[in-house]
Amino acid sequence: MKKSSADKFSDSSAVVLMLIIGATLNPAGLRTYGEESTSTASAPANERTPAPASAIDATIFERPNLTGDWLGARDTLSSHGLTLEISLTQFYQGVVDGGNERDFEYGGKVDYYVNLDGGKAGLWPGFSITTHIETRYGNDVNEIDGMFSLANFNMAFPKGEHAVTGVTALKLTQRLFDHLLLIAGKINTLDDFRLNYTGGNGLDRFMNSAVVANVINGRTIPYSTYGAGFAMFADQGPEFTFLVRDPDHHPTTTDLDKLFAHGALLTGSLRLPVAPFGLPGTQVFGGNWSSRHYTSLDPSDWENVPGQGLPAPEESGSWAIWYNADQTLWINSANANQWLGVFEMSGLSDGNPNSVRWNVTVGLGAGGLVPSREHDTMGVAYFHIGVSDEVKDLLASQPGLAQRDEQGVELYYNAALSPWCHLTADLQVAQPSTKAFDTAVLAGSRLKIDF
Repeated sequence: MKKSSADKFSDSSAVVLMLIIGATLNPAGLRTYGEESTSTASAPANERTPAPASAIDATIFERPNLTGDWLGARDTLSSHGLTLEISLTQFYQGVVDGGNERDFEYGGKVDYYVNLDGGKAGLWPGFSITTHIETRYGNDVNEIDGMFSLANFNMAFPKGEHAVTGVTALKLTQRLFDHLLLIAGKINTLDDFRLNYTGGNGLDRFMNSAVVANVINGRTIPYSTYGAGFAMFADQGPEFTFLVRDPDHHPTTTDLDKLFAHGALLTGSLRLPVAPFGLPGTQVFGGNWSSRHYTSLDPSDWENVPGQGLPAPEESGSWAIWYNADQTLWINSANANQWLGVFEMSGLSDGNPNSVRWNVTVGLGAGGLVPSREHDTMGVAYFHIGVSDEVKDLLASQPGLAQRDEQGVELYYNAALSPWCHLTADLQVAQPSTKAFDTAVLAGSRLKIDF
C-alpha cells in the first residue's frame, strides 16, 4: 500500500511534533508518579489509577495533568463523586525488516474516562458508574506486519483501520456487604484486565497483543460487549468473578435489540494473592465457554487470523482455560519507585474453532533502575502462540498462507518526561505464523499525554 505525498507529509509532521514536545519537557522535579501497582485482588480493576489533584503551587512540569486542576473545578467535581480523565496517545511504528510490507504508520487514540462515585454524588453508598470513550484516528502496522498477533493492540480499537469514536465501557457496579460486587452494562475487557508489569491496555508499557493480554481468549471474548455478573472477594484475599456476556462485539454500536442473538459467553476466574518473602504477587486461574457458532478462520479482536473468509467448517461452541501470574521480585525499601517484577500468561483451548491451541508469554518489568530516571519503566517479554492444527490444515494448500507457530520478543523503555507526559521506545522481533513471511522487525515510538 503506497502512501500519497500528503500521507508522507502527515507522518513526518507527526514525528516532528512528538520530538518537539519531548525535547521541551523537563524531567526534573517529578513527584512519586507511575509507581507499579502491587495491588491484590481487592484493588481497583486496572493498573491505571486516577492522578491526585494538582497542588496550587505546582509548576506545569510537576502537576499530574497537563491542564492542572481547572481553577479548582477538578477537585470540586471529585469531591462530589465525578472524575474526568482525558489522554492523547500518538503512535509512530513501522516494519523495518521482514513482515508483509515495509513501511511506517502514524495514528493515535484519545481516551476519555468518566467515573461516578454514587456515595459521594449523594445517590447511595457502594454504587459506581465507569465510562470509557475512545476515539481512534490514523493508521497502524497491524495490517502490514504479517503477524498473527497484533503489534499495536490498542490501535485495533474501537475499530481497526477506521477513524471512529465509540463508547467501549458503560459499567454499573454495586458493592454489597463489603464482600460482594454486582456488575452490569457494557464491559471493556482490556480495562478490566489486571496483571502487573504488562501495562494493561497497550498505552503505558508493552504494545503487542500477545504480551498485553492472554490471547487464548481471542476467539470467545470480545473487546467490548454487554454483560452482567458478580465478584466475591475478601480484603487482601481471594477473589472470584463470574460474568455472562454477549459473545458479539459492540465497541461502536448499541444493538440492545440484538443481545444474545448468537448465544452466550460465560467466564469465571479465581484470583489469589501471594506474598513469598513478603513480596506481593497474584495468581489467576480462569476459563470461558461460548455457545456461539464459529469457524477457525473467523476474525478475532485479539489476533489477525490468516485466511479470513475462506471456507471452513462451523463448530458449535468454544472453550478456553488460562493461568496468569505476576510476582514482585524486589522493591527498594528506601524508594518505592525502584522495583523489579515478572509476569506469565498461558492457556489451552479446544483448538477448533479457537485458532490458538495453546500459548505462553513470560516477561520481566522494572522501574527506576536508570540513575536519575526513577520514574521510567522498562520491560522485555517473550511470547509463543501455538496456532491450532485446524488452521494449519485449512491453510496448508493455500498459496502463501501456510501456517506455523508464532513466536517473538518485545522490548520497551518508557521515559517519564513529566508526570503527565511519557515517551516510549518499542522494539518487536517476531517469526510470523505465515511461513511466507520472513522474521518481522518493528520499531516504534509512543507519546502519551494526560490532560
